[in-house]
Amino acid sequence: MKSHLLSLVLILAGTTSGSALTIVPTYDGSITNAAQAVAITNAINVAIQNLQSNLTDDLTVKILFVSDANIGLGQSSTWFNNWPYSDYLSALQARATSRNDALALSKTPATTTDPLANNSQIHMTLPLGRLLGLTANFGSDGFDSTISLNTTIMNFTRSSIDPNKYDLIATAEHEINEVLGSSSNLGPGTGPTGPIAPIDLFRYTTNLVRTWTTNGDDAYFSIDGTNLLARFNQQPDGDYGDFWSKTGTWSPPGTTPAAQVQDAFAGPGVFQDEGPNELAILDVIGYTLASTRPTLNIAASGVNQVTLSWPSNFTGFVLQERTLFGGGTWT
Repeated sequence: MKSHLLSLVLILAGTTSGSALTIVPTYDGSITNAAQAVAITNAINVAIQNLQSNLTDDLTVKILFVSDANIGLGQSSTWFNNWPYSDYLSALQARATSRNDALALSKTPATTTDPLANNSQIHMTLPLGRLLGLTANFGSDGFDSTISLNTTIMNFTRSSIDPNKYDLIATAEHEINEVLGSSSNLGPGTGPTGPIAPIDLFRYTTNLVRTWTTNGDDAYFSIDGTNLLARFNQQPDGDYGDFWSKTGTWSPPGTTPAAQVQDAFAGPGVFQDEGPNELAILDVIGYTLASTRPTLNIAASGVNQVTLSWPSNFTGFVLQERTLFGGGTWT
């Protein structure tokens, strides 16, 4: 769950420097004075490391973590701001590196207003704004967000769990994703004219048209407007940028539904980490995913012939063939 804090401080151009994504946690006394403070902070640090290992951007994010037994499971109160939509689109174009980036931009019209609410502004978190060079600011309290966690109903490790409690690591990852920008601006506080949030650009119906409404239950995450990857929550007691999970989980036809980190409603006794859909969202809204070396499969397919194959999420390989083994020439 997320709430908004509007940043009213002066906007300055620039980005935070560093060698990679760095999430700096500060722990409130409600955590440091807890009987299991070490276990709690260790679990949060695991969640942080999971995000940092998947994103390579030069960005520092500062988060205050609080334990609060009076909330449901987890929530974040994050600093947001509005920027010109055209500036956001230009920044995306300048930073596009992945296949998903290219697909997303090919379906996003190069206009001065967004394609859903026709608004000239876009609403995003300060970390995403800093990443894209639209601001240099943190919130006026020195943080990007305050994440509250109901640690009284959580498992702190995964080696021995209480089946009636919820996973702290996954909950922390869920909230950190929202701090980074993986949250919708759709809801009762925003009218039909927006502004939208970056994730809302990838909200489609089963008819493959963009949707900007809380009515009904026909809203899906899609990068290209053709392939529906996850179903968005449309229940008012959950965030509209989270995934459908109140009445079961959803997955594309031919795949097995499974719980995901960004599910609006988590279940006890289970755990999961950042999956392809959470990472795809972060990728297309502006972040850079860490590259992994895919497995190249080689199989004999005939006399003096082999077939090469690789995972579908990689665009291909550059191959070299050496025909003169006795020399030094590659052809």
